[in-house]
Amino acid sequence: MKKIFKNYKSFTLVELLLAVIILGFTLTGLLKVFIQCSVLSELARNKTVVMSEIQGKMEEIRNSDYSLIVTDYDEVPFYSSQLNATCVSLVDDTNAELLEIKIVASWKNKYGRVIGEDQNLDGDDESGAEDVDGDGEVSSIATLISKIAQRW
Repeated sequence: MKKIFKNYKSFTLVELLLAVIILGFTLTGLLKVFIQCSVLSELARNKTVVMSEIQGKMEEIRNSDYSLIVTDYDEVPFYSSQLNATCVSLVDDTNAELLEIKIVASWKNKYGRVIGEDQNLDGDDESGAEDVDGDGEVSSIATLISKIAQRW
């Protein structure tokens, strides 16, 4: 009987535990990658929706009367219909015949994190309180800048 059991080779308990630990680390790493890809996918989708909304607002500004752009759109917040996004249009009126329009969008993702510097989504900088990067204005990954010239 002893001879029969001598010929069999099998995993020891230590080898089995080591294999389970290696498998656990591997699966944990793959799960983290999957979660990160899901978050990045949602960010890309939201950014696409917000950029579409910003482009629509920019077209609205371009189609409005040039003389009314400053009074109608200078630092006036507007809100997205698809996401809880605040978009602020900043108008540079230093040149009477050329306006620079900058639209910056911030929004809250499904996890409650605000994307962009406008943390309370009100379109106001509160005297620089929300300016995280210190550039003097609210910034976001969804920003559109355009120049509009006066048509004669």
